[in-house]
Amino acid sequence: MMSNHLDTVAILAIGILAMGSPGLAQPRDAEARDAAAETAARLALETFITQWNSADDANLRRAMHFPFATVPGGGALIVDARPEDFSAGFDEMRAREGWSRSSFDFDSFAVVRSSAAKVHASIGFSRHGADGTAYRASRVFYIVTRQDDRWAIQLRTPAAEPEDLGGDERAEIVAAARRAVLDFFTAFNAGDVDGTVAMLNHPHLFMTPGGGFAVAESPADGPRPNFDRMRADEGWHMSTIDALEASIVTRNKVHFELTFTRWRPDGTRYWTVPALWIVTRTGDHWGVQVRSLMPATFDARAR
Repeated sequence: MMSNHLDTVAILAIGILAMGSPGLAQPRDAEARDAAAETAARLALETFITQWNSADDANLRRAMHFPFATVPGGGALIVDARPEDFSAGFDEMRAREGWSRSSFDFDSFAVVRSSAAKVHASIGFSRHGADGTAYRASRVFYIVTRQDDRWAIQLRTPAAEPEDLGGDERAEIVAAARRAVLDFFTAFNAGDVDGTVAMLNHPHLFMTPGGGFAVAESPADGPRPNFDRMRADEGWHMSTIDALEASIVTRNKVHFELTFTRWRPDGTRYWTVPALWIVTRTGDHWGVQVRSLMPATFDARAR
């Protein structure tokens, strides 16, 4: 059974920070940015769009890392494990839309977070017909990773908020998606393995700071935290949320820029990690579908 006290702690940590008070999560370290990585990620996106406009899947795959994930929303997650599994569907785009080429608006290139091996960024794009007229403009979010000293795209998902999404509806969506995150932390702090899995949507994707990629296809696959090992190896007692901000909101998908901290029983923190969590709605269920961790801003696990 979940602990009401721990639920209150998780919620209180967010509420205090939202009001600008130090609260439970102090001290909090500044998150680093990596200018060289951001430049490399931008170049990788330039390569990606160049290869995209070749309308050749074999060319495009060379600008991607595999496994590769697409997050359409609505609880869907498409994972192409091998290069040969991926197809952009150029013939279908030509037939359906009259597509001829695409372009990125690099003036709108926005980095959310960056590290030496991973960059979270969004960028505007346009699709053009054969006469050069732009017939669609939107935004897309990418996770760009470095593997074997090569930067390439590893995840993409639409990033444009609907034009008809009003303030009240947006607030309701964010509140429902936020509740899924809070319920996950409540179950986590109660040591409730099944409760944590219940707050996920499947297939579920977990990406490590270095670009490691793990997919759980169904609830039977977890991922299932090992609380006994965390207590024995790390001295873990509880986890709190330092920051939880919605950055992209659609009717079936919310991106949260999240930072969390793990604590020991004596009240000392030993690990603080920024992350991206993508929460999606499938039917009436909001669940966490993607977790992408960035390098820790504070790490005392070896002490």
